[in-house]
Amino acid sequence: MSFRIEKINELIKQKLGQIISQEMEFPQNCLVTISRVQTSPDLKYCQVFITVLPEKFRGSVLEILNKNRHNLYRELKAYLKTKFTPNLKFALDQQEIFASEVDKLLDEINKQ
Repeated sequence: MSFRIEKINELIKQKLGQIISQEMEFPQNCLVTISRVQTSPDLKYCQVFITVLPEKFRGSVLEILNKNRHNLYRELKAYLKTKFTPNLKFALDQQEIFASEVDKLLDEINKQ
């Protein structure tokens, strides 16, 4: 991955994090975090991976973000000074889910 794409990924992650924390309404007692961002080399697409706590709100948070994808795109477009602004796609971070399952298994092993 090029330095330029890494820098754009970090900018997108920071700006979307600010927008989501300040302007979006999620269920009460729900924490939404952007864990990582992957932008295509041509800057046309961007996959935003999120982590949601507690886990029971994952579906509703993903639905809220996908409904507001166009508004987030517009705000991101005003912030980024690039020729293209990538189309956003939100997904749950499977690495975080896998890590939490491994932690649970390790806890069970340690209790025995």
